[in-house]
Amino acid sequence: MLAMNKLLSKSLLPSLAKIHLPGDISKRFYPSFSVNDAIGNANDRLRSGEEAYCDQLSTSFKQPYLAVIETITKETQRDFDDAHMMVSKVQGKLLRQLVGLLRPNKVLEIGGFTGSSAIAMGSALSPNASLLSLELDQKHISIAERHVKSANLQDKVKFKQGPAGDSLMDLVNQSPRTRYDFIFLDADKGGYRKYYDTIMEHDLLTDHGVIVVDNVLFYGQVHKQANKEDDPEASKNLKGTAKKLDVFNKHVFNDNRVEVVMLPMFDGLSLIRKVNQ
Repeated sequence: MLAMNKLLSKSLLPSLAKIHLPGDISKRFYPSFSVNDAIGNANDRLRSGEEAYCDQLSTSFKQPYLAVIETITKETQRDFDDAHMMVSKVQGKLLRQLVGLLRPNKVLEIGGFTGSSAIAMGSALSPNASLLSLELDQKHISIAERHVKSANLQDKVKFKQGPAGDSLMDLVNQSPRTRYDFIFLDADKGGYRKYYDTIMEHDLLTDHGVIVVDNVLFYGQVHKQANKEDDPEASKNLKGTAKKLDVFNKHVFNDNRVEVVMLPMFDGLSLIRKVNQ
């Protein structure tokens, strides 16, 4: 997720201050909570109370993963203005569940931030499986690697620093036969189509492999931009990013190499499965 202060108009910020969320999520801005309460979610589909309830009744992470993820969350909230870029508690549990269900041998994460999602997925990896996380900022990687070690996942979870597009091409050139069973895409939204095309054109996804893409509804704005609905409270940058995501979503939908289902959960989540031609 992109930093909120770059995406929201000044006129919107006072309304965010009036929103009170349950528990520790009140310290974090998730698009499915605060922003959608203000500029999206007209039908009240995604609510903070519902997420809190779901979190309470979703199986917790086992130790040491639970303690490590809680530590990452607190540290990231303390040290980063864009802490909302972390996946939420329930979303982390969903990623763990998907990895546990699909049993991928190789997992690729595009956009790792401070490591909470990597540890969530890493906690469900089978003994011989591995996860590679691509992250732009070395500072983020240093924090993530420290916590990965605390979770005793350092032999399974690795990080690669650099722009995601360059890192993907490095993977293609350095290990042309390496393919991934499960890919989680949560990087810069404007780059989604390029990253997706690189994955598909260079055969980085195994047959029947799955790509999970975050933020495909982006602050409740993508469907509005697709329908040419005006939202005077949304910033120009937010609308521009939403338009790019609409182009990406339609690009995936029209790709006969995959099947996709888009879900109105969190900030919008697409599950993309590669199919035989």
